Amino acid sequence: MYRSTPVKLLVSEIISEQKLVHLSFIKPEFIGEDVKASSPLENAANKELSAFLSALGRSDTDTQLDLISSFRSYLCGEEEKLKISHAKNARLYLSFGVFSGVLIALIFV
Repeated sequence: MYRSTPVKLLVSEIISEQKLVHLSFIKPEFIGEDVKASSPLENAANKELSAFLSALGRSDTDTQLDLISSFRSYLCGEEEKLKISHAKNARLYLSFGVFSGVLIALIFV
């Protein structure tokens, strides 16, 4: 385990990939430090992300893999919540848009 690649180096390599450019808000300096992550997510998710990043790289490999696995399952749950919210809000915004369009058309006619 002492010969494994440092976590900060791994994170910087992962973030530098073109297909993961949306993760640019994660800085390698955040790993193992108590910093507040600022992402497009809600405050609760940002707190979880901050706790995850501060715990990453502080223990042995098996514990880190368990940490990553539990954070991944947390993110999958959050993704499902956001999908449900998006579906509900998409219908609402579509209804408002159609109603506003009809109202504007009636005003101009």
